[in-house]
Amino acid sequence: MYPTLESMGITSTENIEKFTLRYENGQDVLKVYYRREKGSLLPKSKKFKFGRSTKTVLADGGQQTYRQVQEPSLIVVRALEELEKIVGKQQEARVSKEDLIVELEHLEKVMESKIADIKAKINALK
Repeated sequence: MYPTLESMGITSTENIEKFTLRYENGQDVLKVYYRREKGSLLPKSKKFKFGRSTKTVLADGGQQTYRQVQEPSLIVVRALEELEKIVGKQQEARVSKEDLIVELEHLEKVMESKIADIKAKINALK
């Protein structure tokens, strides 16, 4: 029913709760979030990275100047269409203050963990 998502390894489409798409380091990053029962060992999200294709197009009608434009992968476009069918259109502008605080707290935990890991590696070199 959702061939693009299935080709990406997403099989439990009925558990998809939401998704986000962002552009990072020249790639489109699609993150799919799932509804999970408390105590479930299954992941709450999956992240997929897609490269962009670069095209050279005529920029000015008669000036013969060209510029490069990047286009998203056809796979990510199709995946978004299928995800929108599953979850419906998402309103990125309707992010609440609480959502941003939760996202910031998660980022702080990830950064603290990474810093501790790097410090441990440094200490091991002494």
